[in-house]
Parts: sequence; structure tokens; C-alpha cells
Amino acid sequence: MTYQFSVLYFEATRRCNLRCPLCMAASNDVARVRDSQRQELSYEEVRDLVLVPAQSLGIKAVAWSGGEFLLRKDAFDLFRLTVDLGFKCNVCSNCELLTRERLEAMKDATRGRLTIAVGLNSITDDNDWSRNAEPDRTLEVLDLCRELKIDRHVIITLGKYNVDSFERTVAFLEKRRISYNRAPLAARGSGLAHFAEHAFDREDLRDAFHPVLRRSVNGYVSYTPFFLSPELHEQVSGGQRNGTVPQNPPVGCWVGNWLTLNAEGEVSVCPVLLDEISAGNVRDKPLDKLVAESKIFADLTDRSRLKGRCGRCRYQYTCGGCRAMAYYHTGDYLEEDPTCFFEPLDPTTVCELEEETNRMFKKYLLVARYAGFYQRPTGGR
Repeated sequence: MTYQFSVLYFEATRRCNLRCPLCMAASNDVARVRDSQRQELSYEEVRDLVLVPAQSLGIKAVAWSGGEFLLRKDAFDLFRLTVDLGFKCNVCSNCELLTRERLEAMKDATRGRLTIAVGLNSITDDNDWSRNAEPDRTLEVLDLCRELKIDRHVIITLGKYNVDSFERTVAFLEKRRISYNRAPLAARGSGLAHFAEHAFDREDLRDAFHPVLRRSVNGYVSYTPFFLSPELHEQVSGGQRNGTVPQNPPVGCWVGNWLTLNAEGEVSVCPVLLDEISAGNVRDKPLDKLVAESKIFADLTDRSRLKGRCGRCRYQYTCGGCRAMAYYHTGDYLEEDPTCFFEPLDPTTVCELEEETNRMFKKYLLVARYAGFYQRPTGGR
């Protein structure tokens, strides 16, 4: 099959200079990190097996992560290669190595096609659950990026620990025009020990997180439930899809728009599913061939296969339910998302929030166009 994706997310190392309490990778497992260092893809393998094949898959941006990606000795060589091959370069960092001088060097190496993404779960001091061990340092780096004219992005990992502070955190980011996305706390890496206690539920989503997300166009990246009229997306996108997953712009769950890899070359469909679901390893087949032949990608780019409430929902395609939450709660990546609070009787059930979502989505198109994920279709559609 032929696919077109938007973002390649690459955890190119598990090495880390912090013991982050909610790091997505298992970078605080010393034995696992040591073993990974012996097996992680070399520069030449990244180039030949990942980035060059990615050119045929529609990738617009490569997001480098870890661990702490900047601990790779070839990090700057990979930055230059990324932009030489035509991709925008996003760097996910814990901020400890992001001095002014290093940020300037990164901007130069990427010819300005750079976004710095940082974890910030709360701007308040009422919890210590930021993925960065020093939240003040994260805020300092965000200010440095503004001064240096480097695009900024924040990842907020949602759980019961930031139910009360989420609205204040988003207000802080909105005031500074910083884009953000929500990531669900998952039973991955150091989140494993905390998932049962701290994972959000449908009531948390309905009453605290979702109302804030609906009001903020800067947070429209990858969140569910997403009550967008499928007719409206068809109209503004020109019908662009990856299988049945909407593109131009992507909305709802980004599974079907991500390609994700770990340091050892295992390919998956979502950053928080990297340790659980593998479509194969690029050392066995280059990325484009591996994805084209994968049953997992065939499943997850065909949302007609979704089950339960997600399978009978009007927003089956424009939302899709969070596939990570479906997997971590049920063990089946095609099952309904149990954290969703919408109860559709059948595909004709219209959510009372659809009108609001449609209105904000039209505003979001400006943000998506700036980020490179939306182009008005030719022909005036």
C-alpha cells in the first residue's frame, strides 16, 4: 500500500542527563540505556534506512527525541541532514543542554527550520510532575527561543496530577502564543509505575481538560474526542486522507499521521506506543517498504475497522479515539477509547459540541497553515 504521513518522530537515543519523572522513554532504566547504546542506529543507518526512504512518505517534519537527543555526538550532523533532505527539524529536549550558544548553533545548523519542543505539565508549583526536573529552566528556554526567533512548542502530559492546574498552564501558553499538544500519561517508561494511580479518566477529560482544549486553537494538535463535522473537514481539506485518516490538516488522533521510531530502529504508530507495538525494524527493511507491508499500519489507517463506540460514531474518521488509550486500557489498539465521554447511539448522533468545534477549527486553519500542515486545496474548495 502507498501512504503519506506528516511527522516522523524519532527517539534516536535513550541516553538522558536527568531522571525525568514522566519521561516517555525508559531513560531512567540504566541497564536498558546501556544496552540501547550498543544497538542504536548509526548516522549512516539513520540516513539510508530512515530519512532517505521517508522522502517518499510525505513527511514534512522530523522530531528528534530521546532520552536527550543532544547527547548523541552526531546530533548536529543529523540536524544538517534533516534540512538538506527537505524536512523541518523539531527537537524535543529536557532543556538542560539548551544554552543560548547551543540554541544559536542549532538554528544555524537547521537554517532556521527549527522548533524546540519541551515538556511542561504545569506552570504552578503544586506538583512535581513536570517531565523537566527544573520547570524554571524550561520557562527560561522558552524565553530564549522567543528572543532568538526560534519556534516553540510545549508538550503537556495529562493525568490526575494536573487536572486543577491545566487551565492556568494553557492560559500562560496562550498569552505568549506558544503552541502545545496534550499527550496522555501512558504505561510506558517511567509512567508505568504511575499509570494506575494517575491516568486521567473520562470524567477528568469531560470536566477539566476537554473544555480548555476546545477553546484554544493553539492546542488543536492531536487531541480526542474531536467533534469536527466530517463534512466540514472534507470541504476544507479537499478530501485529503491517509487511507481514511484525515489530512490537510490532520485532526483528532494522530495515529495514521505519525511515523515513530526508537533508537534501535523499531517502527510504531505513536510515540507512546513505541515499547508496545512494533511494525518491524528498519534494519530488516527500509522504512518505506516496512510501512507499506505492515498489517498494523493497514489496520490503523483504516478507521472503518474501529470497534465499540468509536466504530459507530459520527466522528469515527475526524476523531478516531485515542489509539494509545484504547491499547493501554483494553490491550486492543482498535477498541473504543474508554476515556471518551461521548455516547453515540449510531453514526447519526450529533454531539452538542460540534458547532463549537467547527467554529474553532476554522480559526485553527491559520495555525495549521503557519505550521505547514494545511494548504488550501486548488479549485476553490
